Amino acid sequence: MDPSALTVTVWLVSALREDVVTEDLNSWVSRRLDEDDGLSDDAKLLIMAALDGDAALADMAGWTPPQSAPKAADTVEPVGAFLKQIKVRAFRGIGDEAQIDLDPGPSLTVISGRNGSGKSSFAEGLEVALTGSTFRWRNRTTQWKERWRNVHCHDDPRIEVTLVEEGVGRTRLVVDWPDDADLEAPRTTLQREGGKQEPGMDSLGWAGPLETYRPLLTYEELGALLAAAPADLYDKISTVLGIGQLSDAVRRLEAHQRGLSAPQAKLAKDRKDLLAQLEALDDERARQAAALLKKRKPDAGQLRQLAIGSVGDTGQAAQVRALLRLRLPSEQECAEAADELKAAVGAFADLAHGSDAAAERRAQLVDAVIALHEHEGRQQCPVCGVGTVDGDLIATLRAERAAERSAATALRDARDRHQNAGNAARRVIQHPPAALSVDLPVELTGPAAATRTAWQDWASAPGDLLELREHIQTKRAPLDDALAKLQTATQQYVDELDDAWGAIATRIATFVDDLDAWHRSEPEASAAKDAHQWLKTNEIALKNERVLPIAEEAKRIWAGLRQQSNVDIAGLALEGSNTRRRVVVSATVDGEDVGALSVMSQGELHSLALALFIPRATMPRSPFRFVVLDDPVQAMGPAKVDGLVNVLLEIARTRQVIVFSHDDRFASAVRRAPREVPVKVLEIRREANSKVTAVVALSPAQRYLRDAFAITKDEGLDLETLRRVLPGLLRMALEAQCREVYFTRGLSSGASHQEVEENWAAAMKTRARLGLAVADGADPAGWLNQYPHRRRALKHANAIHSQLESVAPIDACRDVESAVDDLAAGAR
Repeated sequence: MDPSALTVTVWLVSALREDVVTEDLNSWVSRRLDEDDGLSDDAKLLIMAALDGDAALADMAGWTPPQSAPKAADTVEPVGAFLKQIKVRAFRGIGDEAQIDLDPGPSLTVISGRNGSGKSSFAEGLEVALTGSTFRWRNRTTQWKERWRNVHCHDDPRIEVTLVEEGVGRTRLVVDWPDDADLEAPRTTLQREGGKQEPGMDSLGWAGPLETYRPLLTYEELGALLAAAPADLYDKISTVLGIGQLSDAVRRLEAHQRGLSAPQAKLAKDRKDLLAQLEALDDERARQAAALLKKRKPDAGQLRQLAIGSVGDTGQAAQVRALLRLRLPSEQECAEAADELKAAVGAFADLAHGSDAAAERRAQLVDAVIALHEHEGRQQCPVCGVGTVDGDLIATLRAERAAERSAATALRDARDRHQNAGNAARRVIQHPPAALSVDLPVELTGPAAATRTAWQDWASAPGDLLELREHIQTKRAPLDDALAKLQTATQQYVDELDDAWGAIATRIATFVDDLDAWHRSEPEASAAKDAHQWLKTNEIALKNERVLPIAEEAKRIWAGLRQQSNVDIAGLALEGSNTRRRVVVSATVDGEDVGALSVMSQGELHSLALALFIPRATMPRSPFRFVVLDDPVQAMGPAKVDGLVNVLLEIARTRQVIVFSHDDRFASAVRRAPREVPVKVLEIRREANSKVTAVVALSPAQRYLRDAFAITKDEGLDLETLRRVLPGLLRMALEAQCREVYFTRGLSSGASHQEVEENWAAAMKTRARLGLAVADGADPAGWLNQYPHRRRALKHANAIHSQLESVAPIDACRDVESAVDDLAAGAR
């Protein structure tokens, strides 16, 4: 790719990413809400209130925020910072104090060294200073705690990191462990140039950014990035998307909705408990209540009537209670009936003794004679023909008939009394009631059977009235005793049933009150549920909108890392929520869709992890202008190492990239790669007693000088070509050293990277760039005139458009070498 086109691509991706991240969330959500006609106005208002914070949601919906810890003091807004120096003493593999000097500006620095050279101790020291721990040793608690002090140095362990903050200048961060302090109890201090020493590093404002934009990546972390739980990678990516406000609103609405829905959950649990109790209770009321509770929407009114007892008994309950209402005629009623029966029978027997048919016929004859006299008067007896039917006879006959009628009336009355007494006695005796023949609880079947038998005996009344009198007097007592026992058992059964029902009826009444309260608040809870679900769904949508530029950059980085791999990253998406959240990396193999993680080799997985890590670590909002990789090329083939170098060189245009590596392939790939950014290779050497030193193996200026000296010794190169080519190498050597000096001094003084970069780009000529390095941008004549070789060096460098004249090529190289040494030594 053409370098200028690549620069434009990087700028566009960064600009797009920054623009997406800074989009106003309230406007984004408001626009989406306006487009959604399926959501109620109440739910929409809840969503906007939740976005505004706890107070807004509390004011609108009466929500009570959960108790939280007191708010910390206002966080510091961090500024961009580069690394200038790392010093380590008595820590891990480093004994006496050792240091690495870094160029605080966009560049690529390779820190190489064999295993055990102390190289990783610098990387771990930096990680401990910034984060308080290391990923490598996090799960090896015993080894980490027991072996972190160097055995060859008895001084207190100490880590010092010098930063260059934009607009501030040098800032020194020191972590030490005085007086044999434990690993977890270091002393951390921070001191800005010209400022007072302060405890801790809070004033950097890096607590959040270290989680969000973590600029450090070790080999172990690289391998664990994709092997971790799906939610871990999801969280690492989602934290950089700038939607904490939305995530907070989702959690806020979830808490609000959970609070409003808590009564429903309690009702569900109470209903389940009630059903279990009701089904264990052998009571018709319980069965009715259970049937109501099993309905999707229980009828609160019917349940309340059952609970307060305003619903009449039905079924077996009514049958049982009917036993308590069974009544026998009283003893007095039975005694009176028996006595009346005895008297009526006796009276009727006495009067009926003298009554016969002849008397009835005689009475009829007498009545006929009296009637004859009344119509015919005095005459001879028509029956005997002897006597005379006259007034005296008629008077006698009338008197006899009056006596006879009185006796007949008494007999009739006795007969009626006799009949009525029998009827009354039979009415006292009742047939067995149906209540004794129904299906009753097992506890009552025995007494009910005994009562039914006694009642059947009582009901079997004889026809003879005197026997009936005896029946009444002898059969009532056994029935009365059986019925009393039955009703005693029934009352005990009912009392126990009512006691059990009473307790559960109280719970039903409470349940009904809660159910009514829930029905009143259900619309509010439903709106909160809809609001939470809508915002939760759209949180994923927004995350994927905002992850798109990161995904595109990851794909672009992967394209540089994949080299000869036939796996192509097709996309990156966030899915799910809560415990099901994950990152889905889709890929194609030779054009066929596959799951990326299932088809990649270990080296490809490491390359993919880097492709996912680098966009996060280089987000524009990150205050870390540096990215530190520790052994990133393990398990990578040679082609992927070259690809990684190209990717890192691209990043080094805007970031300080530092790579620790014991793999010579990486340093070699850096040396041979074409580049337009400063590159430095440091070699870490370890001597006896953990003495560690860092040696510059190759600076950009030295590399150009080496190449310049080399071509002067090339016997196959003709002199004319040499004189045309050599000035270009000498100019690049001189300008490379000027750039290193200017960038180091400018950034260390607190100037912004943009300002330094713009000043350098504006200085188009070598003399102007020399002025930036030695004269604060003024003409460097004073510096040049101090020594002749300096003036000659500039002349040689500017001979790029004309041949070197009147000087031997080797002498030109030596003049520029001396000038470069002067610049490196800080001569001004």
